[in-house]
Amino acid sequence: MSEYKVKTINSNGNVEYETLYSYCSRLSKKNNSLLYRLENYLSKKLLDDPELTEIRDIILTVSADVSKIQNMLVKDGDDYERLQ
Repeated sequence: MSEYKVKTINSNGNVEYETLYSYCSRLSKKNNSLLYRLENYLSKKLLDDPELTEIRDIILTVSADVSKIQNMLVKDGDDYERLQ
């Protein structure tokens, strides 16, 4: 599989390139840290409330999907027709 790069802007305003894997891993970790911050802000566990549990599950699902993006990429013509 090709090595995909993601163009990002760092805190100094400089352009950087990182691997798709690295970028997705960083996004997934940010998503997970959001759960921790949310629990601290609310001063309760997200599993204690059904609505908060649903929010937690959505965030965790997004984190999991983001971390799998690199493995889910297909190029036009590469098994694309069979996926539909």
